[in-house]
Amino acid sequence: MRNIVILVVAMLGLKAVAASAYWTGIYPQNNEGLNDTKEYSLGADIYGENGAHTWINTSLYGHMANGNFYLKQMDFSGEWMNPTFNWWAIVVYGEIVDETTFHDATKQVELFWGDEHHTGGTLVEKLDDFYMAFKASEVLLEGGDYVEGQSWYGWVHVSVDDTDLKMTLLGSGINLYGGAVTVGAIPEPHSALLLLLGGALLALRRRRR
Repeated sequence: MRNIVILVVAMLGLKAVAASAYWTGIYPQNNEGLNDTKEYSLGADIYGENGAHTWINTSLYGHMANGNFYLKQMDFSGEWMNPTFNWWAIVVYGEIVDETTFHDATKQVELFWGDEHHTGGTLVEKLDDFYMAFKASEVLLEGGDYVEGQSWYGWVHVSVDDTDLKMTLLGSGINLYGGAVTVGAIPEPHSALLLLLGGALLALRRRRR
């Protein structure tokens, strides 16, 4: 009976710690854009430790030109009432994603504001199977200005149909504790989770002896 109690307490503790940092998972929506473009709306909520929170609220636009596929991202960071701090980059499997990823001009998905989403953009070479990394930051109000707070890094694995340009989500991952993330890998559980579970298992082993 005591063993059962230990396990129950451990599982409740795990649930409490896990709940301190989680996300809703990302999902793409396909919408028709203007001038033969496709709009991809990607959304998710991210909840970090100590009440930190942000959202992924992204509009990407894809179009074909001379047989090549290009992506652009609507820049919502300058919105006066409700800015969104999201950035995207084209990456490859196994790449480490951190702050430097989004300073590489050849990787970052080109930003735009207005109606120029059907020209230019960032080239995607492998249309049917590619990875994008994201950076999503808290939006904080300081001194009357919106500034970035905590940032989270993650990735999505997607495909785009070359006929109708429909985007399909194949996989995703995020580091819920703000550090770098490896593209294609699901980050390991937080150390607090591992310590709690390890302590419960050790108690069970001692009890059995």
